[in-house]
Formats: sequence, structure tokens, C-alpha cells
Amino acid sequence: MLHKVDFNRQDKLLTRENLDAYDPESESWQQQFSRRYTHHSELNGILNRVENVNETVYGKFAVSITPYMAKLMDRDDPNCPIRLQYLPSHHEETKPGFATLLDELGEEGDTIPGTSVVHRYPRRVLFLVSNTCATLCRFCTRKRMVSQADGSVHKDQIERSIDYIAGNRDIEDVLLSGGDPLTFSDQRLDDILGELRRRAPHVRFLRIGSRMVVQLPTRVTPELCAVLEKHRVQMVNIHINHPKEITPLLRRRVKMIQNAGVMMGLQTVCLKGVNDNVDVMRELFMRSIEMGVRPYYVYSTDMVAGAHHFIVPHHRMLELYEGLRGWISGPAVPTFIVDGLGGLGKLPITPTYVREVELPDGSGTTVKCRNYKGMEVEMPGLGRELRVAGQGS
Repeated sequence: MLHKVDFNRQDKLLTRENLDAYDPESESWQQQFSRRYTHHSELNGILNRVENVNETVYGKFAVSITPYMAKLMDRDDPNCPIRLQYLPSHHEETKPGFATLLDELGEEGDTIPGTSVVHRYPRRVLFLVSNTCATLCRFCTRKRMVSQADGSVHKDQIERSIDYIAGNRDIEDVLLSGGDPLTFSDQRLDDILGELRRRAPHVRFLRIGSRMVVQLPTRVTPELCAVLEKHRVQMVNIHINHPKEITPLLRRRVKMIQNAGVMMGLQTVCLKGVNDNVDVMRELFMRSIEMGVRPYYVYSTDMVAGAHHFIVPHHRMLELYEGLRGWISGPAVPTFIVDGLGGLGKLPITPTYVREVELPDGSGTTVKCRNYKGMEVEMPGLGRELRVAGQGS
């Protein structure tokens, strides 16, 4: 028999009995948001073997976990892939000799002064609108601003950002990110998207990056979907790292976004101990494509402070890619990338399936190909002729 809980109160669910009885669809997303756990000690009543981390961890990066995500955590296993992503750990202490930066991707160097627009590529921009997330990933690449009091994106910055986009007709693609844009109310999101569409009609592709859809699926409401449809948001990219995060509730809410005419893509971070396993990745990407969400990127873990223990070596990422290509559906295979330090940008990590080599007589080149099974074939017709046979060079 389920324990009766008064879900109208805004207190946290501090016992396993209360958490197990909790139905995320029984209250508004705002009420769930207010129930977030913000200290590891609050989880002692619902999880076993919670690490008692030093308080200095909180000085570097806060903790925030929705009850929905806590319900997905294994009660007894400290190596649960959901727990590893969100619970603080002693591994977050700085590793000697490991270089970490506050802004390792060089976003601030590409930020237009007075705005929150990162303009790195010629025709597309990153528009950071929020510094808040529903649940904080321990490997977050924007620890310098996310949930930091001095990292807020102010209203006047957002206004100047829209001015910049409106005044630069070369910009065709705008990605709203943060933090998470969906932490805004529907009205605030409606205002920002409306101003972008009204003042920057040259923007051809408007998209949103959100982890909140996965961390608090009930944020997806008919009202939110109406806002997305109204302003022709063409794509919502969500962030999932493990098949365990794909639940029936998530599938239902994703369908609501799709019914509003919005494409959906998946972004994943390659995390040691969480998903650096071929079987896990195959299942993750096939479940994703099964619900109509196209796998887009697999990121190498960024070199942010406190995330060194998540980093998967380059050679292992290549092995993971080879374990996908040819073994699962082609549309389910994402691009593996590393985000270059200092603003170099997104760089693909791809095994060499096709290579061009010189012919022994120096007359030109031939192309050698191999498939996912290791079978090889030569395709000389794709090579280059460097000199006519029988003539001098």
C-alpha cells in the first residue's frame, strides 16, 4: 500500500517511501522545481551509500537534483549512471598536473561585448539566455556561470543580444542555451522568441538546447508547445547520456514537442563509467531514434574543473564509434567530436575508413577502403594521376 503524501506542500521528499509514492505528473513543473535537492545529505534518506563529500565542493559548484531524477537513481549502487552524473564526489577536487580552465572553450573571447551572444562561426550564434538548470551535471562545461550568483544573464544583456542579432543580417542560425532556456516561464520565453522573430526575420533556423526536458519532463506542457509552434522554433536538442534516462514519461512529453512541428535532436557527453561502453551507446541511440529523436553529437568531456574523472581517452572514443558504425541504424550514429580549447570549435573524431595512398611507381594515388567488419577493397578510380606513365616527373 502506497504511503499518502501531501503533495501540495513545497517541502522536499526526504524519505524513500515519499519519493516512491511521488508522481511527477501530480503537480506543476514549478512545484517540482521547488523540491530540488541542493545538498548530498538530503539524499541520505532515499539512497544508500551516499558519499559524504567535503563542503569545499559546494564552493566550486552547487548541487541541484529534481525528485524525478532522484527516482531514477539506483537505491544501493553508488556507480549507478544517474547517480554518477549528479551526485558530488571527492573526484571533483582538482587533480594535480591536470589543466582545467574556467572557460576552456574560449566562449568569453567570442562573446560580443555587452551581450550574451557567442559569435564564433560566420552565420550562426550561441545565445546564452539563462544561468539556471533544473539539475546540475557534475561535468558542466559552463560552471563559470551556471547557477552562480555573479554569472546571471541580465535582462538588459538579453535585450542587447537581440539588438545585435537583429542588426547582423548574416546570422541565419540562432541557438538559445545557457543554463537552460526552459527554466523561464512560458511568458518570458514567448517574449524572447517573439522579439527575435519580429526584429530578426533573417534568422532562418531557430533552435533551443535543453537538458530540462530530460531532467523534468513535465516542463513540457501544451502551453510551452504552443509557444514553440507560434514562433516557429525548428529544433529542440535534448541531452541524454544513458538509456536509463529514457522513460515512458519522457517519451510522452517528447511526442508533445514533435506534435508541435518541432524537430528533435540528441546530444550526449562521453563519460567514463557512465556510457563509455559500446552496448550502452548502441541501446541509447537506438532508443533515441525509436522515439524520433535524431542522435546529433557525442562530445568528449570538456576539461572543466572537477570533471577530470569523467574524461574518456581519444582512442576509446574511436573504439566506441567503430562499435556503432555498421552495427546500428545509420541515422542513429551521431558525430563524435572534441570541442577545441580556447575557441577552436567543434572538431570531428572519426576513424579512417577511406584513405588515399601513393602508388609504388609514383604515378599517382589509389584509395583504400575498409568497412566496419575490417574487410578492405582498393578503389583506384578515386585516386589522382600525378604524371603520365612512362614520362619523367
